[in-house]
Amino acid sequence: MIALYPGAFKPPHRGHFEVVKSLLNGSHGGQVYTKDNYKDAGTSSLSGKKGKVEKINKVLVFPGGGERNGITKAESEAIWKIYAKYLPGLEVLDGEKNPMFAAKEYAKANTKDNFYAITGIRSEEDLIDLRRITTFTNTPHVEGLVIPPKGNGVRASQLRKAALSGNLDDLRDFFPDEINPDELMSILKMLKDNIISEIMNEKMEVLFEAMFSTNEDNRDNDDGYDEGDTKEAKEDTPDYTKYIGSILEYMLDQEMNIQPLPEVKVRYDEENADNFFGRTAYYDPNDKEIVLYAQGRHPKDIVRSFTHEMIHHIQNLEGRLGNINTSNTNDNEHLLEIEKEAYLQGNITFRNWEDQYKNGLKEEVMAEGKYDSITTYLTGKSIDAVKNALTKKLHHYKEGHFGDTSTEESQVQMKIVVDGVYPIALISIPEDIDKKFQRESDLEFNFEVKAIFVKGINTIMRNGGAYKGGIQKDDSYITPKIELEFVLDPYNFPNDFEELSAQLTDVIRHEIEHLTQAGGNANGKSFGKGEQFDGEFGTKEEKKFRTKIEKGIIKNGTAYLLLPSEIDANIQGMYLSAKKAKRPFKDVVDQYLYGFTDQFDASGNPYLTKQDVEDVKKVWSKRLPSLGIKQEL
Repeated sequence: MIALYPGAFKPPHRGHFEVVKSLLNGSHGGQVYTKDNYKDAGTSSLSGKKGKVEKINKVLVFPGGGERNGITKAESEAIWKIYAKYLPGLEVLDGEKNPMFAAKEYAKANTKDNFYAITGIRSEEDLIDLRRITTFTNTPHVEGLVIPPKGNGVRASQLRKAALSGNLDDLRDFFPDEINPDELMSILKMLKDNIISEIMNEKMEVLFEAMFSTNEDNRDNDDGYDEGDTKEAKEDTPDYTKYIGSILEYMLDQEMNIQPLPEVKVRYDEENADNFFGRTAYYDPNDKEIVLYAQGRHPKDIVRSFTHEMIHHIQNLEGRLGNINTSNTNDNEHLLEIEKEAYLQGNITFRNWEDQYKNGLKEEVMAEGKYDSITTYLTGKSIDAVKNALTKKLHHYKEGHFGDTSTEESQVQMKIVVDGVYPIALISIPEDIDKKFQRESDLEFNFEVKAIFVKGINTIMRNGGAYKGGIQKDDSYITPKIELEFVLDPYNFPNDFEELSAQLTDVIRHEIEHLTQAGGNANGKSFGKGEQFDGEFGTKEEKKFRTKIEKGIIKNGTAYLLLPSEIDANIQGMYLSAKKAKRPFKDVVDQYLYGFTDQFDASGNPYLTKQDVEDVKKVWSKRLPSLGIKQEL
């Protein structure tokens, strides 16, 4: 029996070590389970009950790809290999992008072996994690094995917080007793910068969430700056946290001497803001504190001031700041020199960080390209399925079978028929696609294409839908799904293949975007507060709203197009379609939107007026930069 132990392991700690150790010596206290009895098994394991479990001869660890808390897969693997010296029977394998899928592929390639898929839980709140056993569908030689807490319930987040204590004994508790001091130091050196960087971000978040709202007595600082009065922070305060945290990480990467970190306070002072010569920021060397004045200032300017004051912080830590009793650079040559350094080094640091940050955003945008790749793949598979259906004359109907296909009645009938046919393409992502896309994909969904071929309709009719899936109220699990439906004219092929390819690209990318908005594939995209349902795709509220649009209860033709979830889906679909067709993005959008001005409801009113189109384009235009799309509408 072999244990499959996939996970992030960022980093692997005492708890992970003890899990493997207990699996190999039989002291794990685990319970075998399936998707049907996971709750009972998990509860039994937490209560200390021992189940009937076969002896485990080997444990395969699959550290996942990507970074978490700044820790890479390579670092995770390196730590596991240190642990392997003390765990005979442990083998470290490549968890690729998704360690669960990597473990499943290993099991599928080794059908002569029997496996336990390991999931550790700490409390009843973690029981839902056991649903991951569904990943191993169609692998009957793999069973689930739930393991109760090991290593005193150590969490990676606690490790990162302990790192700032500087106490080796505190850190020692997070790692196995078996490893020697040299091995421990090598691990800590490996993790030091990443752990501290993560803590800095957490620290900055706390500081900025707790904006100071108390008035304090004025006091003179050693550098001659006067603190002034603190005003209550506004609710719409820009979020500087990620930028300041990012700058601090950049400074660490550049090996700049910034530790221990300063305290940071943000103040709102109307009087100071109205004064042309008012304060922008200052550094207090006694308390190691940076104060930023935010009233009426651009966020970028505030963060630039922060970088300037960080140079003063470095000067202070290095003993170069000295005692300065004036803020007049004309009166003190030393003050002039340290200010020159702060302005020069601060601005250069800020500019270099800014360029790096922007490039990082570009890389993030490029990461979206993986969805484009999957779209291209699925478009190709769909075209192949259509060609096969045309050749075999699957779901073909004679001309006139549905009467006048231009009528609503006929179109409804065709929709009913296409709903009921078996898919001409049925694919599971990433299971059924090649290894390249498996490595790139972090999505899970089933993909169906249904089509009927009606002679004489002389057009392409399409419909698409995305279903977020996930854990249901009855505790069942539904795999996320994309379902496409087409009515095609066989007389128009092969000429229509180019147009069909463009439409497939648009609708597939559109529906993939929906899958990233909610359910198991959600990637945390934000649509901003105050919007309809805050962009939550697939909520009951949104479904009710959509139903009202479909039934004509809501007459505003822009309602659907301005749903936050639909804005991104429409943009992403059309943008990729435009790129593939080498057409201007603006033209593709115009063709789509203005097409509704020539379509009329039962009352004879157009679905969209020309003014509606322009209103929609204005809203979409504002969203483009957030999606990394440098286009104009």
